[in-house]
Amino acid sequence: MAGTLLVFASRQEFNFFFKGVSAVVAASTPVVAAPSVDAGVAGVGAVDFSANLSRFFSQKKYERAFLLGICGAYPNSGFQVGDVVRVDSEVIADMGAQGRDGHFIPWHTLVSKDIRYKGASPLDLPLCLGAIPEAAGGTVNCCTGTQYLGNRRESTFQIQVESMEGAAFFAVCKAFGVSGYQFRAVSNIATDRDESSWKIPDALAALKTQVLDKL
Repeated sequence: MAGTLLVFASRQEFNFFFKGVSAVVAASTPVVAAPSVDAGVAGVGAVDFSANLSRFFSQKKYERAFLLGICGAYPNSGFQVGDVVRVDSEVIADMGAQGRDGHFIPWHTLVSKDIRYKGASPLDLPLCLGAIPEAAGGTVNCCTGTQYLGNRRESTFQIQVESMEGAAFFAVCKAFGVSGYQFRAVSNIATDRDESSWKIPDALAALKTQVLDKL
C-alpha cells in the first residue's frame, strides 16, 4: 500500500508547490513527490474532483490523503487572509430547494437531518498539524459574491470557510477506506466580491510553510 496522496483541485495550486513537475501529467495520474508520497490534480468543483479522485484511488491504494488548497473565510469566522485552517467537517452549502417566496431551503431542512461529511481524526496527525485551528467548511458550486450570501451561509450551516471540493473529498475518502485530511489557507473573505483583495500566492506560501513542509 502506498503511503500518502497529496491532492489539489487546481493546476495553479499544484504548480505553486511543484514547479518542476507537469500539472498536466499529475491530472492524468498522480506523480511521485517524495518517497511514499504521490501528488495529483483532481479538478475544480465537486463533480470533476469526485470522479478524478475516485480514479486515482482505483489506480493505486493509499493509506491517507491530504487535500491542500485555498478557501474563502466568512466575515464572522474570526479567520483572516493568510490563516491556515484544518477543515474537519463539510456540508454542501448550496444544496436544497427554492420556496415559492424565492427563499432558499437548505437540504438538511428538507430531509430533517444534519448531513455533514467528516475527515479522519486529527488525533492521528503529527502534533504540529493537529494544532492548526479547526474550521467547519461549506462546499459550494457558486462561490459567495455578496456580504448577504456570506452571512447567510455562515449562519445557516454554522460554517467558517467555503471551497468547492471539501465534501466530495471526504465522501470519496470514506468510500475507499482512505484517511482524509483537509488543510486550506484563507485567500479571501467570502463577502462582496473584490478580486483585488485576494492574496492567493500569500495563502499558498503559508500553506506550504505550515503544512506541506511538515508532512
